[in-house]
Amino acid sequence: MKPVSNSSKQPTLQTVERSLSFLEFVASSPEPPTVQRVADALDLNITTCYHLLRTLVARGYIKRHDNLTLSLGEQVGVLFRTYQQKMDIDESLKGMVDTLASKTSETAYLSVLDGNRVVLKVLVEGSQQLRVSGLFVGQSGNEHLRSSGKAVLAHLDDEARAAMLADVVDGMSASETESLLDRLGHELDQTRKRGWSMDEQGSDIGISSIGGPIFDSRGRIYGAIGVVTPTTRMERLQDHYVECVRAVAADATALLTTAPTT
Repeated sequence: MKPVSNSSKQPTLQTVERSLSFLEFVASSPEPPTVQRVADALDLNITTCYHLLRTLVARGYIKRHDNLTLSLGEQVGVLFRTYQQKMDIDESLKGMVDTLASKTSETAYLSVLDGNRVVLKVLVEGSQQLRVSGLFVGQSGNEHLRSSGKAVLAHLDDEARAAMLADVVDGMSASETESLLDRLGHELDQTRKRGWSMDEQGSDIGISSIGGPIFDSRGRIYGAIGVVTPTTRMERLQDHYVECVRAVAADATALLTTAPTT
């Protein structure tokens, strides 16, 4: 791999860099340091260090004690707890995809709304001898065809839905666009009413999938969880798959209500 020179890096704010270095030094010091110790270690002017200190103390990231030593402030704990909670939630969602794959013996997925795309984040293969292949983590696009995309599109406002579909209708004639949006609009209405979406060989011949929408603590669409299966099994076992997907999607939504609000 070719090394990247420092000159190719994006410019950063020196004050922010110094503040973070200050915070990191205090966090990693075996003994609570003084401001002078921080200044010496980071090769910073002592006056600059006091300016940084005042800001960090005011924001609760550094605590200055009566003996003039420094330690981490309570706000660092808030950041850590929020980060840890997000990690715990991600791990729990992964476990729910495992559960769905186990209940159905089919390939299960978690896809998440990311900007104007619905991105596949977790993929767990089913245990059936004949199962779906070709999916991959990071996959997105064709949201109007995929069950995950439809589950999300059904719960977006008009502006966000149009932004997601912009690439799809790009290059289409006015009549083609109108026809597509009419058909999709009807399907999204059905999805909202019944609580799940379906891809009936729309994205791939012989493959069908079901998606259950999941929502965050504010009731906003977060993504979808579902199963992907050969159409022959979907035709026989659709009711079972729908029941499993809806149950796990409800559990995922319940979990996300504990997530930090952003």
